[in-house]
Amino acid sequence: MINCPSADCPWKGISIEQYYRHVQRMHEPLNGYMCIEKCGRLFTSITSLRKHTLSCREKYNSNIECNTERTINHFEQLHEPCHPAEIHVENEINSREKDNEEINIENKCVVVSDTVKLVAVEAKQLSTNMTLKWLSENGLARKVAFEINRDIKQNIVDPLSSVIHDLQLKGAMTNECEQMLTTMLESFDCTSEYKCIQQLKRDGLYEDPTYFHVNEEQMSLSADPLSERIFEQIHGVLMPVKFMLRTYLQTEGVFNTVINSLKLSNDGLIRSLIDGSIWQERTREMCCRTVIPINIYFDDFTTSDTSSCHSKSTSICAVYLNIPSMPAYLQGKLSNILTVGFIKSQDRKKMNNDKTLHRLIELLIELETKGITVSIDGEERRVFFVLGFIVGDNLGVNGILDYVESFRANFFCRVCKRRRIQTETDAKEHSEVFRSPMSYDHDVRLGIVSETGIKASSPFNKIPSYHVTHNFVFDIMHDIFEGVGIYDLQHMLYYFVYIRKYFSVSDFNERKNNFVYGNQNSDNIIHDIQDHHLKMKRIKCTANEMKTLIIFLPLIIGPLIPENDEVWQLACSLVKIVHIVLLRDVPYELVKELRSVIEFHHTQYVKLFQDSLKPKHHNLVHYPTAILKGGALRQHWCMRFEAKHREPKAYCKVNSNRINMCSSIAVKSNFKFAYNCMNKNFVFPKIQYDETQIYLNQCRTLYLKNSNCNLNNIDMEAVKFLKSFVKCETVYNRGSIFNVVSKATVNIYKILEIFLNNNNAILLLCEQFEVVKFNTHLQSFELNAKTTTVIVDNIENCESQQINLHDVNNTMYLRLCNYYKV
Repeated sequence: MINCPSADCPWKGISIEQYYRHVQRMHEPLNGYMCIEKCGRLFTSITSLRKHTLSCREKYNSNIECNTERTINHFEQLHEPCHPAEIHVENEINSREKDNEEINIENKCVVVSDTVKLVAVEAKQLSTNMTLKWLSENGLARKVAFEINRDIKQNIVDPLSSVIHDLQLKGAMTNECEQMLTTMLESFDCTSEYKCIQQLKRDGLYEDPTYFHVNEEQMSLSADPLSERIFEQIHGVLMPVKFMLRTYLQTEGVFNTVINSLKLSNDGLIRSLIDGSIWQERTREMCCRTVIPINIYFDDFTTSDTSSCHSKSTSICAVYLNIPSMPAYLQGKLSNILTVGFIKSQDRKKMNNDKTLHRLIELLIELETKGITVSIDGEERRVFFVLGFIVGDNLGVNGILDYVESFRANFFCRVCKRRRIQTETDAKEHSEVFRSPMSYDHDVRLGIVSETGIKASSPFNKIPSYHVTHNFVFDIMHDIFEGVGIYDLQHMLYYFVYIRKYFSVSDFNERKNNFVYGNQNSDNIIHDIQDHHLKMKRIKCTANEMKTLIIFLPLIIGPLIPENDEVWQLACSLVKIVHIVLLRDVPYELVKELRSVIEFHHTQYVKLFQDSLKPKHHNLVHYPTAILKGGALRQHWCMRFEAKHREPKAYCKVNSNRINMCSSIAVKSNFKFAYNCMNKNFVFPKIQYDETQIYLNQCRTLYLKNSNCNLNNIDMEAVKFLKSFVKCETVYNRGSIFNVVSKATVNIYKILEIFLNNNNAILLLCEQFEVVKFNTHLQSFELNAKTTTVIVDNIENCESQQINLHDVNNTMYLRLCNYYKV
């Protein structure tokens, strides 16, 4: 029997392999390992002990064989004499062979040990990744994920381990094979949340969220009036933001992508807040640092309890973070929106922002002044994060920044001090009444909310480079698609249907339903409008549905409306506004155009409908200035942040815990972040294709040769064809129609063939459409059926978008405003 090296452990075994497994599982590392062959030597590692033990065993067996040979030789010497020289040579040869065998055994042992370690690491990663995949599923409770793991271990892993052990004992499997398979199966041990979190911490993928004290609340008294009063502690949850940012930037490809996005545009286009005047002024003295902008988003969302009398107490305020300068196709990915924290909405509204947000503000100050250290390609770099904008809907941003939350107040606007009565007819912006740090301090000292619109001094002003008057940003999702767009369409459709009687409600619903929107928009079609709703001027729809309806409205009902109709011209101005504010790259000349279109729109709205302008109309007059100060408005809209709410909302539906929902959601978000880090789900190539989509076809090669395109620079013998490819998460294949935008020029193509040249660059054989004219009434380009065959060889670098062409009265149209040369 072999005893355990630890004096406190009663374990005993019968084989060396059992001894090693026991030591590695239960006691490693120890201060020293005594030789089990009792030779008296002490080793510092289990690997050294293993080599020494094998060597001792071999020598012991060799000594037995040598003693047996000596006995036989002695017996033979008594009967037959031999030459001493021959005996000496034979003993020397045997000694060399034994030494070589010992060296081979030691080398083999080292190779097997290294292989087992490598297998253990890979198996542990696979096991952890599988567990994180289940934990990151929004609709799966955390305890269910670990129950699945326990069932797999109990019903699959443990029986399989037993079979492997039996096969090894019966000689049907080598020791090395048994050791590797056992190591693989033993790595599947994430059967509890504690074990999983500890493993993730060792891998550098997890850090516990922190809980900060907000206040305490007295609980209701029990039946006994003499019982002691109980106070409930109110806490908020703050994620390990510094750890998350460090891990995020150190993930493959993220840091270089972020750094490349911090360059100023030099092509006359306004993209992100990097091109805005506010960011350039705030970071002028930080030119020697690596400074990354971050946007903070605040918004409340409801959990699964939405109808009971306690629904308000389960509403949660979520705080998210993103880097607004990232490329557009990466900003839309939810994994690039990081969770910052959670707090109950009821608690945030009861307490002031100083109490509920102090930990977050301290964190933002530290990120700006001290930064974090990240390791990029073995080099330590200091990175600083500066708060760009606080974004959200109008009510949320006003509340977070301590402005009035009633839009019937005298001064509801957070960027200017126009009275509400004045904003009801304002079609222009009045820059002379913009809020500034100086006027803000004066209003805070004045302390009259009805005359200033400021409830209290915002704690965000403590951040060195930030001031709430610099928060010159608006959300086009809430302002237009859940505001101005609905106001306009309610009046317009009422006018077209009941006053001018161009069409009926049923005609509108039929044309809307039969219109071909294309793959990109087919899921966002507004429901049928009811006649009694339109008579009351009430239209209800989502922001995406309203966006789709406004974009395609000219082709849906435009042919039914006479030209020069004033209300229709108002509708066309709304279409132009939506086109410009949805651009990710805004030319400077379009900013001036946007200002004039908004002025026309507001003036006509008041004149035609005899209705006052709403607060969301007033926000639109600031849009041109907001683009110049903070970049393209689409970079800051709430559409993707709202989509991020789906993750905690789905988890709340399957989680029966209602006591500490913020903590449960925070842990779930941590697991999802760890999964994204392990699988590098943040940055991906702009263009991707699967190798299985590549094929060779002689007929298509011949067709390509016979086309009228210039193929002189293409080696036709090396051409390979491609069924489809993905660009910015949109699939392109034969028959796809797309446009290529370059500054103020747009070209329309239809893909005939996709092929790869000898450098594996994607080339497209396309039909290029010819534009006949721009139809002002339909706000669309009229296209000719005649096309030209061309080769598009820069699809990877150009800005392209998949589109649909629409047949209206036997004429083909492209729904696009006339801000391009075609």
